[in-house]
Amino acid sequence: MKGTRGRPEKGSERGPEAREAGRPGGRKGERAPEPRRAERKGVPRTPGDEGVGAMARMVAHEVRNALSVLYNVATGLRRAVPAEQPNAEMLLSILEEELRRLDRLTHDLVSFAMTTPPVRSRVRVADLVERAVQEARRRCPAGERARVEVAVQRGAAEASLDPERMLEALVGLVRNAIEASNGRGGVRVSATRDGDRLRIEVLDEGPGLPAEEMERIFDPFFSTKASGVGLGLALCRQIARRHGGELTATPGPGGTGACFRIEVPIAEGGS
Repeated sequence: MKGTRGRPEKGSERGPEAREAGRPGGRKGERAPEPRRAERKGVPRTPGDEGVGAMARMVAHEVRNALSVLYNVATGLRRAVPAEQPNAEMLLSILEEELRRLDRLTHDLVSFAMTTPPVRSRVRVADLVERAVQEARRRCPAGERARVEVAVQRGAAEASLDPERMLEALVGLVRNAIEASNGRGGVRVSATRDGDRLRIEVLDEGPGLPAEEMERIFDPFFSTKASGVGLGLALCRQIARRHGGELTATPGPGGTGACFRIEVPIAEGGS
């Protein structure tokens, strides 16, 4: 039976992080250009960051090569094994899902290890939010039936952002909200302007989070999910901070659900 489920998840290789994973390095002894002063503002760097990022990209490149082979093997098995073979569909589905999970983990590790500043441009916030909702729906099993409301204030029409990285952060937050609600409630994504800052909130109607976990959830490798690795929210916060902003979490209105809030400067170099 010919199938397509063994192929990499569409969109998993998008964005500068994924492209960087397979990009060859520069000439020996060549120094990378220094980022502009405005881009360096609010982006903490420590000695050895560049080496860690390069190592992560190299490892990710090798892992993705192996994953590509395994995807092809899974596709071949799906074609070769009769559909009526006992447990064949279940076992192949488990294999394919675990391969997709490893692919997402590899992407998150490379993204988290990146030290380059955001590549900013003028972005229509409404378009960015809509793209994030659509992509989150696609990646989440409960996405099709989820109730997601979007509200973008007129004053928050545009902002200076790295569209790919901010999209990645918003997709992660919206996907988490959809999974937390799990058909029991809705999700609201809003964007407003507060002075010279853009505020994007993702509110869910799920079970919420214990008070003692409201800050720990942003720690790398801390997860409340049985199958989680714990890099998703850490990466989202890192993206916000590299834009000179912050990502925080609070209980939802009346203590129901959770609210994740990204605040970043509207203009590049803002505070």
